[in-house]
Amino acid sequence: MITRITPRQVVARMTKGEPVQFVDARGEPSWAEAAEQVSGAVRVRLPTLTRDATKVSRSCPIVVYGADDAEADAPRVAEQLRILGFTPVRILSGGFAAWRAEHRPVQRKEASA
Repeated sequence: MITRITPRQVVARMTKGEPVQFVDARGEPSWAEAAEQVSGAVRVRLPTLTRDATKVSRSCPIVVYGADDAEADAPRVAEQLRILGFTPVRILSGGFAAWRAEHRPVQRKEASA
């Protein structure tokens, strides 16, 4: 089972200089409605996971997020990345909604993602 990490815990690690690779695992409806993503995030979708995973860094911890905790794709993507050998992999508690609610860095989502 993949463990969760809060936005504050992620920011605390980043403040210490620890790099983090964010993975945006929002499903199609959530992605289509969104204008933003976590700054520096890479989009990984279940149907194209193996291809999308080539864009994910293997040199630092991975933090996977969905729209919120109810989104089922985030845990599935996190588990598949773990199976592909990415470590450590954690799930962002509260997803993008929690990140945004705490006014953490976001960017306009990439049109090609």
